[in-house]
Amino acid sequence: MGTSSWRVPLRWATGALVAAVLTTLATAPRDEPDTSGPSAEQATASATDGPVSDGSAPTGKATPLTFPTPGTAGLPDGWTPKRTHTGDLHLTEPGEVVSDLRITDGIISVEAENVTLRRVQAVGSRVVNDNGPECGSGLVVEQSEFVRSSRRTTDGDLQVIGNGGFTVRDVVIDGVPEGIRVGAAQCGGVVVEDTFIRVVPPDDCGDWHGDGIQGYGGGALTVKNTRIVMRETADCYGTAPFFYPSGQGNTSLTVDGLLVEGGGYAFRAGTPGSVRNLQVVGDTWGYGPVDVLCSALTDWQAHTVTVGDDGTRPVDPIACAGSGN
Repeated sequence: MGTSSWRVPLRWATGALVAAVLTTLATAPRDEPDTSGPSAEQATASATDGPVSDGSAPTGKATPLTFPTPGTAGLPDGWTPKRTHTGDLHLTEPGEVVSDLRITDGIISVEAENVTLRRVQAVGSRVVNDNGPECGSGLVVEQSEFVRSSRRTTDGDLQVIGNGGFTVRDVVIDGVPEGIRVGAAQCGGVVVEDTFIRVVPPDDCGDWHGDGIQGYGGGALTVKNTRIVMRETADCYGTAPFFYPSGQGNTSLTVDGLLVEGGGYAFRAGTPGSVRNLQVVGDTWGYGPVDVLCSALTDWQAHTVTVGDDGTRPVDPIACAGSGN
């Protein structure tokens, strides 16, 4: 959201204080990383299980991980569209597969079940699957890319993919003010995996509330091997890279492999669920690395990290703390 200039020093000073407190609370020892860099799924097999009893300490061992980038996810190298389209597109055939499409400045309205969007480049465009009389549940978006067009972006721009009953796999979302919205719980749960998301301030920023992934009335959300980056400027702040709070009708959350960067709090969650292999790029937040309703979780495993060409390097454990709002 937009932030007055006098609040900038306060935000970052508060962030430094919160980070110091969380580091003190995190009683797990600092682990020397193995530089082999497995995926999140491989890391899970060796992690330590354990409930979050009092929210004061993380569980599990820190593991270096590799996450998707704009160069490793999304459209295949050398891809070119077989079809181009400008404006809205309505998909009403159950089981339809749309592939190798470039759509510009339009909405892909999915109005049938089990539709697949494969190798789609959405330029200034978005996908919605709850606009029709019935949910477009079973939607799969894979090997695709969502980027801005030449038109100016605003703080009123909507998410590029929403709202319920879909899977996002091997997708790049880059340079837009909003990422994925998880809502419409009646349409089903949402899975996001092997995906890179980078949200940036809009060109016209009055009161930006941007998120990489946000839940509002969302069903069960599963996130695996995904990276979310939030870029901000001195006069234009978003909400959080990851925002699945309590008090907004969200159902449950399973995280296994998530790298987040930026925001006031980089990771905000308030629903029942499990969080494992959560990694936060160090010193990129405004207030603190996490804001979480710890009593709702059965597992908590999180660390600050640095990021290099060969993956992440864990630095310090992050204590589970906050209210999850």
